[in-house]
Amino acid sequence: MIMTLLCLGFAVLTAWLAVPRPAAGRLRARLEPAVFDATKDAATLAQERSRRRRSWTYVAIVIILLVSIIAAGYLVNARAAVLAGAALVVAATGLRLITQYRRRRSTLRGRADVAQATTVLVSYLRVGQVPSAALAIAAADCQVLRKGHQAWALGGDVVAVWRRQARRAGHSGLLELARAWQVSVETGAPMSATLDQVAASLAADQALTRVVNSELAAARATGKVMAALPACGVGIGYLLGGDPARWLLAGPSGWACLLGGVLLACAGVLWIEALARQTSGEA
Repeated sequence: MIMTLLCLGFAVLTAWLAVPRPAAGRLRARLEPAVFDATKDAATLAQERSRRRRSWTYVAIVIILLVSIIAAGYLVNARAAVLAGAALVVAATGLRLITQYRRRRSTLRGRADVAQATTVLVSYLRVGQVPSAALAIAAADCQVLRKGHQAWALGGDVVAVWRRQARRAGHSGLLELARAWQVSVETGAPMSATLDQVAASLAADQALTRVVNSELAAARATGKVMAALPACGVGIGYLLGGDPARWLLAGPSGWACLLGGVLLACAGVLWIEALARQTSGEA
């Protein structure tokens, strides 16, 4: 009976996640302010929405697989199904954390590359190099500027190239560089002074990002330690002379506690990670 109720609960949760809510999306779009972040264009916002949809899709797939395993095991071997379901939740959580970690590292690396490229470009402009020569020399050292230099050498629009590159994760600073370059070209303003302000802004953002990430590292580590506490509790139970694993796998009550503990621990880790990502301004 408990397994049946558990399966029904997961099925209801899956249906709630899978059913789209267009009315809520339209209402949110109406209530949102008309002025967006300057570093985000329509394509960037579309990518963020697509990433959120993929995240919810992954959650729904995991829940569907978990319900399928539990239902099949309830008919065949309930104990094996419980273990398989718990292992699936842990594996999915670990995969999600690894994916987010790699994405965060890629974003931070992109921001650092853009800030360094802008600083290098400004340094050559300060010593009197013309913009085309400064861009060529800086592009030889900074890969992020090579596409723009290629477009400039072929007579293309370097601003359009940088705007397209700014859609990539961590490369939003190229949008500021493109705007400064465009203003200098169209108005004749000194490019060195204009790009110097952009480089200073990007360097300040990099310093702030390092401070925020160093402060959030403790919170992320705390979340992972808290996820390991249930396993430590099981070990303490053995030290006190009990047999927690046997009780957890003996009947419906233990199965419910095992799955509930695993789900809550994994949800807590993902929740703390989501709060950290929101605080740091990651996509």
